[in-house]
Amino acid sequence: MKSFLKILKYLLFTILIVGLIFAVIFFRVWQNNERPGLVNATWDEDEVLLGHSRDLSITIRAPWHRDVITARPVGHPDFLPPVKDKYLFAKGGLDFSGYRLWHYRIPLVATDTTSLEGKAITLPIKRTGRIGPNSVTVPLPELTINLPESIPPDPENPQDFLNEEPPLSEEFNDSVIPKDQTNYLLIIAVIFILLGAVVFFVRRQKTINATPPWERALSKLDRLAHDDTAPEKFFSQLTDILKQYTAERYLVPARAKTSSEFIRDLKRLSDIPEEHLNKLPPLARLADGVKFAGLTPDDNDAPRSQNLVRSFVVDTTPKSDTETEDA
Repeated sequence: MKSFLKILKYLLFTILIVGLIFAVIFFRVWQNNERPGLVNATWDEDEVLLGHSRDLSITIRAPWHRDVITARPVGHPDFLPPVKDKYLFAKGGLDFSGYRLWHYRIPLVATDTTSLEGKAITLPIKRTGRIGPNSVTVPLPELTINLPESIPPDPENPQDFLNEEPPLSEEFNDSVIPKDQTNYLLIIAVIFILLGAVVFFVRRQKTINATPPWERALSKLDRLAHDDTAPEKFFSQLTDILKQYTAERYLVPARAKTSSEFIRDLKRLSDIPEEHLNKLPPLARLADGVKFAGLTPDDNDAPRSQNLVRSFVVDTTPKSDTETEDA
């Protein structure tokens, strides 16, 4: 039960940190209140017959707090009107940076062969209570408007030269608009990864806590014996092992700054064997001299000091019940 509560605590802490990060990101996006930007704009085909329509697909990227309520353009070239009530839009995915994609599909009818160079349409954005842009301008991509092979004798009735097939916009349906593309699978994966990381670190900490201090100290001494380090670093690590072991073994704080101060604190403990209380002070003086006074130790000082600390750890390791009975 305690392990579960600890995992839950770490998980909630992780969620809180992640939530605060996203809160800051989304607040900055809201604060800047930038104009939505164009991602892409393409025609379903590059050519169209005069009098027919082509569908214009548009994707914009807008701040998370800006909404779209209609795809009806508020501005367009006079010779390229939208097909009434055939324009569609759909809400796209919200990314982690605080921006959302919006997708449009707008059928436009070509009524003139004028070039689209420099032309644009303007799409409305829902107003907010703040001063800011309420529209996005979309430059129109290139579209070739072709004349039909024959012109009807009666220009007032152009139905004769229109194709029998209905304009593409009449075959339009919601399926061509991408649905909300928020990557929920990615969000779920991130949550599981965070949860897995929390469980891993909690179990790792539990394993470390379950390992007795004497075993950890002996393991560190073994690694130190194989490290080729400078004397200052060696004696610093050696005394750190001694301080940490004593603090964990006897549940006393290792507040001493120098090894000599640490030995004085150690003498106040009644459980320390007398022989070690006599052997440790020379080690402390040697370590302080090497670390703080630039003393150069002899070749035998390092292994002798390490053996002394190892002997101290072994002699102060609690005996099991079996070993006590055998003794």
